[in-house]
Amino acid sequence: MTVETADVVVAGAGHNALIAAAYLARAGKSVLVVDARPIPGGGVATEEYLPGFFMDSCSTGHTIIQANPVIKDDSLGLVKDHGLAYVDPDPVARVAFPDGEQIGMHLDPQATYDEFARFSSRDADRYVEFLADWERAKVAFGRANNTPIGWGPSLDQLLDELPNGGTWRRRRALSAWDVIRHEFTEEHVQAFLFWEACQTFGSVDLPGSGVMPYSIMGGRQKRSWTIPLGGSGRLTDALVSVIEGHGGRIVCGTKVSQLLLDGGRCVGVESTDGRQFVGTEAVLSTIHVKHLVDMAPAEAWGEDFTYGVETYDIGIPLFAAFLVMNEVPTFRGLRPEDTAVSSGLALWPQDAIEQVRAIRDRKPVTGSAWTLVATPSLVDPSRAPEGKHTVKILVPCSHVPPYGAASWDDAKEQHADAIVDYVRTAIPNIDDSTVEARIVKSPLDIERGNPHMINGCAHGGDKGVPFSGPLRPVPGWASHAMPIPGLYQTGGTTHPGGSITGSPGRNAAMVMMRDLGLDFPG
Repeated sequence: MTVETADVVVAGAGHNALIAAAYLARAGKSVLVVDARPIPGGGVATEEYLPGFFMDSCSTGHTIIQANPVIKDDSLGLVKDHGLAYVDPDPVARVAFPDGEQIGMHLDPQATYDEFARFSSRDADRYVEFLADWERAKVAFGRANNTPIGWGPSLDQLLDELPNGGTWRRRRALSAWDVIRHEFTEEHVQAFLFWEACQTFGSVDLPGSGVMPYSIMGGRQKRSWTIPLGGSGRLTDALVSVIEGHGGRIVCGTKVSQLLLDGGRCVGVESTDGRQFVGTEAVLSTIHVKHLVDMAPAEAWGEDFTYGVETYDIGIPLFAAFLVMNEVPTFRGLRPEDTAVSSGLALWPQDAIEQVRAIRDRKPVTGSAWTLVATPSLVDPSRAPEGKHTVKILVPCSHVPPYGAASWDDAKEQHADAIVDYVRTAIPNIDDSTVEARIVKSPLDIERGNPHMINGCAHGGDKGVPFSGPLRPVPGWASHAMPIPGLYQTGGTTHPGGSITGSPGRNAAMVMMRDLGLDFPG
């Protein structure tokens, strides 16, 4: 039996685990990271699917993490010392609606205002107030997201310090759709904001999603759909460089199968090939809690914890089609330069909500509640040969396959055909003459590529009221230390949730470093 030892063993190499590992390594701890995939990064990975074409296998936009001190203050030196660079594309977004109309969003707030005003001057004015209101409130939300649960004032306490704190407490309890239809009246403006709110694949019709329209629109109006030059995986590359530069190790292609316990304490992990990785001081996991709970005896977790995991909502699956094109995907009636890196098609909100509800009810769905058409090569030519483009189409889909198919393996090409045909109604030049290759990823494919993304759910689980703040992932265990002594948890299943935020990783590092007697650097 092979046994490898470090001060801290990290199970999983998603970006949050790597952020925590980087802080620990910089503080002088020997760190060993073990991951099942052949490359680190989890959902923050860029892969050469075809020679010369580099595609983000999951995440592309890194807007939210720009407010995290990891990037804002460059606290790990990722930008200054390790080559990470970002670009803020303009236009920010372009969205087509069922009646053929479109809205374009731009970094210039006046240009966005003018687009909204084409449909409603009242809603355009309200948008200016909407952004200003978020600008005043975002510090409270940012502080709550970037602080471990229980380490400071609660979000409600922080909101109470605002002049309109009661309003914000109500908004965060509402659904995104409740907020949008209260603030805006014109259907195209409503549909555009709803499309933006859907970007993190959450149930935006359920209570607890009400802040999404504010945070998404506020971040994108200020920073756009920020993307890393060279691909989403460049964030991973920079984090790996920090860890290895401080003596840490990354072991890929090694799937963890169980936790190692000694006297009730977690002392390491064991892989499917029998190798053991022992953490003499601590073990950090970013394994999905649905899998983690099966890696130790039930009595080690306790009934409250296992119940919390059993009732945890894994979220909404996604379906992806990756295209290689020989020209820019161009919206009907417009020029190629009007295409945004983050573009797509929106349904009217009530129609989208019906599909999201069907997905939650495990009914087959053949349409798309919202559709993202991402073309990062528009602003990052390193992703494709000259004159070519990488296009990623993402849609929410059901846990069960459509068309009466027995498996998503049987349905995925037919569904990709249907989705591309739908996209073509707004972007007609996505056709046989321009699409040179296509790679389709069903929910099953996504899970096979990353076991953390159970059934193709890529955002760590729903972030509604039962699964947020002190209730994430399990009530009583939201501060990263798990019921088993010596074991900590980070990643999308922990506060504040999924997407590329880096907050769960930084928060976990703060907790672990305190417990290990280390000073956290600011």
